[in-house]
Amino acid sequence: MKRVLACVLFGALLGSARAGDAPETVSPAATEATTPPTTEATTLPALTVMPQHMGYALDQPEILIRQRLFGLAHGLSMLAAACLDLPEHSAPIQEAYAAWHAAQARTIETMAQDLARYYFGPRADEAGWQDLVRALNLNDSIQPSLGSVSLQDACASLPAALARPRYEFGKLLTEAAAPAAAAPPAPTPAATPAQ
Repeated sequence: MKRVLACVLFGALLGSARAGDAPETVSPAATEATTPPTTEATTLPALTVMPQHMGYALDQPEILIRQRLFGLAHGLSMLAAACLDLPEHSAPIQEAYAAWHAAQARTIETMAQDLARYYFGPRADEAGWQDLVRALNLNDSIQPSLGSVSLQDACASLPAALARPRYEFGKLLTEAAAPAAAAPPAPTPAATPAQ
């Protein structure tokens, strides 16, 4: 039951990921019978990050904020999935995460599409969640991010944390864009007459 709930929870966040990203559970005999022979014309190379876009976009604030928020969304999904194994936290986490995700899904999907275009250019439509995780070099486990905080404590605080402004991604994106758009031009120094 926990695995089913974990899959549903994780699947909700991966709405923009393609079905091809998920492993299939098919018998080898069925695979051989239904898989056409691979040719060079039908095989695309694995997605690779465009060389000019390796790492974080420190010089592009509009991309950098999306990278940071995508990392937060990824961390939240891993934490929520890990919390499902703790019976005392499972129900509150499911409820809080589902409500948070319902409010943030459109923003997360847009951020993922923006980052896919940034990292993979013309192949952006092929990119899924895990491609972005690899491009950003994010962890596949929540444990390293917890540091000295126990999973028990992290799970206990997650429902309240999800209600905080730090996780209102749409608002954070709007606020990040507003200062750049509303900033007045820098004053120019007054010319001093030559004497």
